[in-house]
Amino acid sequence: MTQRENFDLEALFDGARAQPPQMPDWLSDRIVADAMRHLPSVPLWRRVIAAVGGPAGLGGLVTATVAGFWFGVAPPADTVDPLVLFGAVEVSADYDYTDLTGFGWDIEEG
Repeated sequence: MTQRENFDLEALFDGARAQPPQMPDWLSDRIVADAMRHLPSVPLWRRVIAAVGGPAGLGGLVTATVAGFWFGVAPPADTVDPLVLFGAVEVSADYDYTDLTGFGWDIEEG
């Protein structure tokens, strides 16, 4: 038998897995410092706009916010109140809701 036939490669792999090489702390610190030096510095407002989806996403959020605020302040006349729709508030049949404008406070002032 030659020495080549007695060579156990799997035993060498097991020995290498048992003691993996460790990177020195100074080397990892140097790698991180070098990577941070090459990163571009981006202002916070650009990172926020990018996280929202860019200018198109920001425009959509602004539009939805303005529309939601407008519907909250002056809802369309033919919409159904969600509280009435789900039964949380009862509507009396004798009250005339067609004369309400804005919040309906002008009718109470008489």
